[in-house]
Amino acid sequence: MDANTAIIPLQLHPLGFIEAFTQLGAGLDALLRGTNISQPMLDDSRARISYAQQARLIGNGLASCRQAGLGLLVGQLFDWSYYGTVGGVVQCSPSLRAAGEAFQRYLMIAQPWYAFRGRRPTTYLDLDGMIIDPLDCFPVGDAPAVLQQFEREFRLAVQLRIWDLCGNKSAANTDVHVCLSHPEPSHVHLYRNLPCASVRFDCARSYMAAHRSFVLDPFRPFRRRAFDRMIQHCEQELNDSQVEPSYAAKVRWHLLAGFNKRPTLEEIASLLSVTPRALSRRLERERVTFREIAHEVRMELTAHHLRCSRLSVDQIAELMGFSCTSSLRRAIRGWSGSAVGVMRTVRTYHSSPKAVSHVIARS
Repeated sequence: MDANTAIIPLQLHPLGFIEAFTQLGAGLDALLRGTNISQPMLDDSRARISYAQQARLIGNGLASCRQAGLGLLVGQLFDWSYYGTVGGVVQCSPSLRAAGEAFQRYLMIAQPWYAFRGRRPTTYLDLDGMIIDPLDCFPVGDAPAVLQQFEREFRLAVQLRIWDLCGNKSAANTDVHVCLSHPEPSHVHLYRNLPCASVRFDCARSYMAAHRSFVLDPFRPFRRRAFDRMIQHCEQELNDSQVEPSYAAKVRWHLLAGFNKRPTLEEIASLLSVTPRALSRRLERERVTFREIAHEVRMELTAHHLRCSRLSVDQIAELMGFSCTSSLRRAIRGWSGSAVGVMRTVRTYHSSPKAVSHVIARS
């Protein structure tokens, strides 16, 4: 994707960055300098900018504010309306899982780059019922280190706010823990203001973790209808934006979001506002079937748990709906050509306690 192609709606994330930076002391003229964004464009709902322009805008904000931990500060100020319609799910999602899935899917409206990357499994279930969610940052390539740090901290602050607003507070264990791969920064005191129980630095990977009941269990059932209406609106906006490449990609996304559930053709067709027969025909035109996509996604999710989770093979087989462990082993070998034991030799995402140098607990 060309970084100079104007595809980002200016009135979503870019305007949110402008508002946050001005609240932190930046002047509007300084923020827009060298970006080719004019003040009249800020009122134009059709205005689009490129990733290069967005990067210059953020760079100007960093230069103007000159405060440590700006990513954390902006992430805590950033209003949900700058995510578009999907920002409203923080008030009406029936569970954190539902909110997280909605943000991951419809973020591509505000940041279309996400439509061009291959959707892959990320979250997984670990021992003691813990859900592990790797921190997924926007790629900044050869961007300056200060811009990369801003991106990491902005994503962390925003995701923790979503977890705090949408997590099941009636769960027995509501603690959210953060592990970060980078060293402890000089502005470490700002991490104490984040809504989590602990933050660790110098870990093998960056991720957030909480108990499955906090993440998965619905706790606001009466808001489900408002949530469903909002999701239908988001799906229509995504369809109108034409940033999602194919129906196969749409089906794949919903299947991956199902985690250990196995949505049916009928359920996904309903989400996409088409009939099951119409969806099958559109997939056929793309030379793939629903069954083929469903099998591929199930195997990807199973392999992901084998590589990342410390659950036993028996537990993973039960989680992913296999009739027995032998069935899982045969399916993995037939799909990948490798034995289960080979997949389990490399642990990904999980960091050993020995790799942790600092822990900050919220007071």
